[in-house]
Amino acid sequence: MRVSSLAIPVWLDVVAVGFGGLAGALAARRQGFDIVGVLFLAVIGGLGGALLRDLLLQVPVRALTSPWLLPSAFVGGVLVAPLLKVVGPLRFRRDVAFTLLDAMSLALYSVLGTDRAMTVGLPVISCIFVGVVAGVGGALIRDVLINTTPEHFKPGSFYVLAALPGCVSYYVLRTLELPVLVSALVSISVVIAVRMSSWSLDWQTGTRRSR
Repeated sequence: MRVSSLAIPVWLDVVAVGFGGLAGALAARRQGFDIVGVLFLAVIGGLGGALLRDLLLQVPVRALTSPWLLPSAFVGGVLVAPLLKVVGPLRFRRDVAFTLLDAMSLALYSVLGTDRAMTVGLPVISCIFVGVVAGVGGALIRDVLINTTPEHFKPGSFYVLAALPGCVSYYVLRTLELPVLVSALVSISVVIAVRMSSWSLDWQTGTRRSR
């Protein structure tokens, strides 16, 4: 299926980068990084999914061609300080804030990745694959850089399995020719709901076996 170019408005890409930047900056603060490390991880967390998406699709890298995306990642890094003041010092509240921001970034980029793949006419399985890679890419690179085993590969709450239904639902809704923003918002909500439900209700992808 081929949809009109840039079906999802650019401002949604900017929002996705902002949330990814915030999540990346918050991860840096949790590791005790200085301002350079915070801003660097904000850029990686905000733009990592977009870079992987555009490289897979062999299209111009929007993170570099757009005048809005890179500044949005930096803004996310700067906003982490006031966010932490609002959340407070309690570890649980900071964990909730980080997981929610990460879920928002995951949801937005999963849908954006699927949409971009559809604009170039890829088959359904490829569109969903690109969407999942775009959704998890920023967090994957971020975790590797801070020397943490990516959550995608560990038994635990849903991450890739949260992105997958969102990508599928967006493809189906767009195939049914529902409005772009309606399709996007529904699919984004699906990813966030699955991700946060699995985290709060302790749904597990697997269990560690003791030797």
